[in-house]
Amino acid sequence: MGPLEELLFLGTLMALGAFSIDVMLPALEATAHRYGTSPTAAQLVVGLYFLGFALGQLLWGPLMDALGRRKVLRGALFGFSLAALATVAAPGFSLLLAARFVQGFFAASFRIGVTASIRDRYRGEAMARRLSYALLVLMVAPVLAPALGVALLALGPWAPYALPAFLGLLALLWSGRFRETLPEEARRPLRLASLGEGALLVLRDRRAGLYALALGGVFGILYAYLAASAELYKAHLGLSNPAFALAFGATGLVLAGANLLGPQVVARLGLGKALRRAVAGLLALLLFLPLHALAPRPFPFWLHLTLVLLLVVFTFPNAQARALEGLGKVAGLAASFTGFLSTLLAALLGTLVGQASGGAPLPFSLGLLGLGVLAFAAVFLAEASPLCGSPPPGGPGGSPPGSAPPGGGGGPGG
Repeated sequence: MGPLEELLFLGTLMALGAFSIDVMLPALEATAHRYGTSPTAAQLVVGLYFLGFALGQLLWGPLMDALGRRKVLRGALFGFSLAALATVAAPGFSLLLAARFVQGFFAASFRIGVTASIRDRYRGEAMARRLSYALLVLMVAPVLAPALGVALLALGPWAPYALPAFLGLLALLWSGRFRETLPEEARRPLRLASLGEGALLVLRDRRAGLYALALGGVFGILYAYLAASAELYKAHLGLSNPAFALAFGATGLVLAGANLLGPQVVARLGLGKALRRAVAGLLALLLFLPLHALAPRPFPFWLHLTLVLLLVVFTFPNAQARALEGLGKVAGLAASFTGFLSTLLAALLGTLVGQASGGAPLPFSLGLLGLGVLAFAAVFLAEASPLCGSPPPGGPGGSPPGSAPPGGGGGPGG
């Protein structure tokens, strides 16, 4: 597997988790009807997936640090595919939610594996650029998944749940070509003492904790959007199911195109400056979002919200890269802990915003503003904190922009 194919594979893993959410957003009403429950209760299909995703991140990092990335990712792909098949065949709503929780638990390994695999070979700005390229593949999910979900509904309410199972099995076959990125000598034994030592290294790093908080705020904006978008666009802005899929997909298309500029911006400004400007711009946009929430037509609000999400997807890989600086010894565990804290916080805050707003544009906008303030404050406090275990320039964790440690792969097309 060459460098370009590897990036495509890693991006596909990240997209697989997103597909499992986006493809069924148009199907939530049909799911509620199928199982005889309310549309509000049907949103738990998203919520339980995210809860499993958050808790799963505590396990996958230590496992990957001990056993390597490839073996664990392949096992998780198998488990994910089985859980996805269980959602198709679930005879009751409770079993559907249980299967979704398990599916999210296995899907957590994809983000951890992608982040840790890239961290194995790259540092700093080079790592942020590779993460941005992987996220570009991820952007395919919100572009295509809702439209596919609408089309699959013609077969029945179970059909949108079948697509992730099919894609998971394809990814499992493809993973046979993925090369291990963590050498044997760099692995950490899966012992309680080892886990405790690694956890302390993460918890003692004030910057990593603050960046996890920032990621929670940023990811919370995205989670609130995912949870409330169907109700927001259909019930309050008057869009039909196909129109909702079009609006959701158009947002994803804008984000995919804009994400191409992310690595160039980081290369020009530097990781820290690019991140600070992004969260400042995000907060500025959120301050004025409530004004467009009062607009009589949906387009101004959709456009403004799309710009907010544009800065969200730019901020995420850069904040993730900053959180892992100085933690190269336990890259998988660091990704697990920061991912767990940020995802759990995002799930709680995003659910609160979605439920409290009822999908109404104005309270929804005010809730997003609160999450933006949290992200802004956490990033600027983190940037003012010293780097834990900061290496000398050019040493491990401090490679010049665009460089890779010995044995690392090249960039896209390299």
